[in-house]
Amino acid sequence: MVAIVLFACGCAAAILGGAITAHAARKPTAAAHSARGGASAGGSHVASAEVWDLVSRINRHRRALGCAPLAWDERLATLAVRHSRDMSRRDFFDHTNPDGEDPFDRMRRAGIRYRAAAENLALGARTGGEVFEGWMKSRGHRRNLEDCVYTRMGIGLYREHWTLELARFMGESRR
Repeated sequence: MVAIVLFACGCAAAILGGAITAHAARKPTAAAHSARGGASAGGSHVASAEVWDLVSRINRHRRALGCAPLAWDERLATLAVRHSRDMSRRDFFDHTNPDGEDPFDRMRRAGIRYRAAAENLALGARTGGEVFEGWMKSRGHRRNLEDCVYTRMGIGLYREHWTLELARFMGESRR
């Protein structure tokens, strides 16, 4: 059986008051969910081993480049889970949902004030390792992972729909 893995073109990124860091940008500007887990009433999610494997791979790679590891952020993870679930349920694969909302709209609606933000997507990968390898082969996705401006992340996984949200919040100093 051949697995088909898709990666959204280039990813989306925005930096307020700065340059756009990825070509698919739409505007200048402690846990994840798995299909086997579920959201609790309190809003936190069941972590999957594959999500934590991806977190580990991303942070190992960033450390090797001299970037600080990304801190897990529950609010970003919640957004990522919601977008992964939305893509699965409404059968689309894009940074912009059928209602026209992009990652930056979703962050603002959730009350997240960011200085820099980005989103990476993958579809069809069964493991965090497959996602990581695919993102490393894609210039835009890799650029987001290697950009030391980002300090926080959240990952959502729902039925082989992967969403990574990256951000540096307003008022957050460089580490």
